[in-house]
Amino acid sequence: MEYKVCYCTDKGLVKAVNQDAIMVKVAGTTQYGKVLMAVLCDGMGGLSQGEVASADLIAAFAKWFKEGLPTALSGKNKTEKLDGVTDQEEGSNDVRTEIQYQWTELINDVNKRLGDFGRAHDSKLGTTVVGILLVGDQFIAVNVGDSRIYTLKDKKKEQLTHDQSVVQSLIDKGVMTREEAEESPQRSVLLQCVGASEVVKPQFIYGQIEKNTSVILCSDGFWRKLTEEEFTDGLDISADVIEDDMQKRLDVILELIKSKGEKDNISAIQIFAC
Repeated sequence: MEYKVCYCTDKGLVKAVNQDAIMVKVAGTTQYGKVLMAVLCDGMGGLSQGEVASADLIAAFAKWFKEGLPTALSGKNKTEKLDGVTDQEEGSNDVRTEIQYQWTELINDVNKRLGDFGRAHDSKLGTTVVGILLVGDQFIAVNVGDSRIYTLKDKKKEQLTHDQSVVQSLIDKGVMTREEAEESPQRSVLLQCVGASEVVKPQFIYGQIEKNTSVILCSDGFWRKLTEEEFTDGLDISADVIEDDMQKRLDVILELIKSKGEKDNISAIQIFAC
């Protein structure tokens, strides 16, 4: 699998500091071919030093990509699949399970470090995170908070992540509609985030990526004001797209969001698997 990538990150119209942070890493492996990892963090806008939290978590994932990923992919007795089909022989260990374990430990280590930092400096800081690792045509993704991961192909959009927010929990219970959630004063209140929760329980998603599919990671400042048509028409791309054209289209969407008066930081990463 080959990948084409573009990204944007902007402080938006109101905030003095961009508290979002993004990362894309690509590596070649003998066993799995090209491997790509993307991570997006949204430092909490209502909390002080959100940019510290998002940058710290990004740095931890960058270090993991260099040091932890080779261990997960090349360890002895690990199966070579990420799709949940595991070797049942004694001593075998699924690569997917190993990565999930390592990411859970990483996130909770950062959560504790940020919590200790906040208490020491009498401040609160936190961050959301969405991340995805593409290995061949398989992926493992992680989510904490209300940043999102979508797939998009032939103008068909699918949200892979599930928001960990107060309004989403009310929608799930049938107490609130999506339209009401968009106007709710609680729309930015999270059930958990890295740095401000006692213990973080990440959501993990696994699956397969077809060729000519886009994977889009974005903060709530990106997805909140876009209609379905603006999202799909603006970001759906053809198989022969070049990265420069991808970037131009994403920049157009960024300016559209700002023209609608979005007050939050705005960030997105688009990966086209081909």
